[in-house]
Amino acid sequence: MPDLDAILQTAWSSTSAAISVVLVLTYGFIARKKGLINDEGERNIGKLCTTIFLPCLLFSEVGPLASWDNLREYWMIIAYAVFFQLVSWGFGVLGVRLLRLPHWVVPCMVFNNATKAGTIEGLLVEGDTTKKALSRGIVYVLIYSLVANLARFGFGPHMLKDVKAKEEIHAWTHHETPHQHHAPKDEEDEEDAVVDVLTTAEAQPSTSSEATPLLGEGPAPKPRWTKRLKRNVKEIMNPPLAGGLTAAFFGVVPFLHKWFFTDDSLLAPLTMSFHNLGQLYAVLQMFVLGAHLQSKGYARPQYLALVYLFAFRFAIMPLISSSMVAYVRNHTTVLLDPIFDFVMIIAPVGPPALTLAAIVEMAAPGQATITAVATTVVVSYGLAPFVSVGVTLALYVVEGLNYK
Repeated sequence: MPDLDAILQTAWSSTSAAISVVLVLTYGFIARKKGLINDEGERNIGKLCTTIFLPCLLFSEVGPLASWDNLREYWMIIAYAVFFQLVSWGFGVLGVRLLRLPHWVVPCMVFNNATKAGTIEGLLVEGDTTKKALSRGIVYVLIYSLVANLARFGFGPHMLKDVKAKEEIHAWTHHETPHQHHAPKDEEDEEDAVVDVLTTAEAQPSTSSEATPLLGEGPAPKPRWTKRLKRNVKEIMNPPLAGGLTAAFFGVVPFLHKWFFTDDSLLAPLTMSFHNLGQLYAVLQMFVLGAHLQSKGYARPQYLALVYLFAFRFAIMPLISSSMVAYVRNHTTVLLDPIFDFVMIIAPVGPPALTLAAIVEMAAPGQATITAVATTVVVSYGLAPFVSVGVTLALYVVEGLNYK
């Protein structure tokens, strides 16, 4: 059983990290209040974070780990990451449907910051050292984060579609009615409308013998499915996801992995420049989030939503992850490492991810939702010390498993 000193050490580590985050948020809040940042500056920093710094961060973090060797050796981490996110999504949807919680709760429940805090001295196997164990643990966390990041930016913005649809107010003008036809929203919809008109014209008898041949002489319209596919890809793809997928592709192709992610390669300076840009993301995102809270005002999220979210993140999820890991360990010998099991228990535990701010900005669901999610992320860091509960449970479970 973990001693009190280990629990207090974990709690203080989480508290210290949370305090540093809140301080950066406060700096952004003060800068906005003093007029050092205006509306345009706030928007520009947010756009830089989403379109440049975050894609660079994902490229530099995902690429080195996305190799065939890692996929073969650490496939269990990918399985755990997918399973835990599906479980979180299920609980989120359940809360929305049964408790009438706002839809923004779902991505907050699914996507969290992978917890890294904890003492591991009691988990060392024979011949192991703390340094070696920490190195393995960092690799496990990063590979878990790799899967989480790709899922976060692939599906996160679409989880807020229902929110956007409900918050949009359709204002009818004096000559419009709900039954009137509206103009297409984009070029592809416009092409579909033209195709529909031409198809209708060809199906009806023509009253002019000269007009009919002219309609048939034009190029054949593109199949509907190609336009729909193009539109769907366009909706799914965003800069962070593009950066992550590019890194994953470069990582699994051997010669590209060597060119981009080997320290002595010719393209190493390019990758290092992406890494340096990516390091700007976390601090700037926290800074602009603080400015956002000052300029847009404080929106208190629904009380029941916060209770449900944090009860799941800090209490229910540790029980699920520890039970799952214990069951798998008792039935398999894959990655027979107590550090691995410890990391897999605590990885899905913790506050909602800071990158949710970027997801909400990309989805643009409405000001109320943007402010509510920002406030929830800030509040979650105040509750970060509760991570120690999950860490303590993880230590207790792993110490009781058999690794012989």
